[in-house]
Formats: sequence, structure tokens, C-alpha cells
Amino acid sequence: MLFGSSVCLAVDLGDADLQFVDMRDDTGYYVDVNSIVYTNDHELTADVAMIKPLTNRMFLYGIHFDSTAATYQILNSKVMRYDTKEQISGSNQALPPSAYGDNSPMKNIVDYIYSLRKSS
Repeated sequence: MLFGSSVCLAVDLGDADLQFVDMRDDTGYYVDVNSIVYTNDHELTADVAMIKPLTNRMFLYGIHFDSTAATYQILNSKVMRYDTKEQISGSNQALPPSAYGDNSPMKNIVDYIYSLRKSS
């Protein structure tokens, strides 16, 4: 369920460290490395941004990943204007888990996050 308001809120990305992961068509995929929380050796949560500059939109998602099951679950979301960081809509309702394949940007995000863990 999405909710909106006639008043737009400016979202503070103050402590976010968005690092580029992948690009598909006109969408850039980023992970906030400051938000990564490992549950165990195959599960983690992280904030992910999908930026579509041609439509001036940024989609922020809190996502739970399970690399063994190859699934991701969106826990919350925000849709924002990219240039002003004004929130247009959002939801705190978790969606059911979805599978991702080998060529999915979600797989690339998971692989990127685990590569950070291995290099530290």
C-alpha cells in the first residue's frame, strides 16, 4: 500500500554512503553501505537506491536478502524526486519475498555486499 500527501517531505540522506553497483537501461542501482546488517552468513538487510534520472525519480528500499534461497524482500519503500529529495510516496508494509536470478540487479547487489565483507 502506498501513501501520499499533498505536502512533500524532504528526506535526509545524511549518513547514507550510496555506492554504485549496477546500471540497467536508465536505472542506476546503489547500496547504502552504512545500512548493511548481516543476520547470518547468508542473510542481510540493506538500504538500496534505484535512481532514474530521466524521470527525476529515486526509489529507496529497505531490503532483506537471503543469498542461499536467492530471494529478496522489500521491507519498506520511498519514492522521491531525485533533484530535491522530496518524498512523493512510500510504504512501511513488507512485501512477500521474491526470487532473483543470475542476471538480476538484485544478485549483483548481494554479490557486491558480500565482496565488501570479504575485503574487510
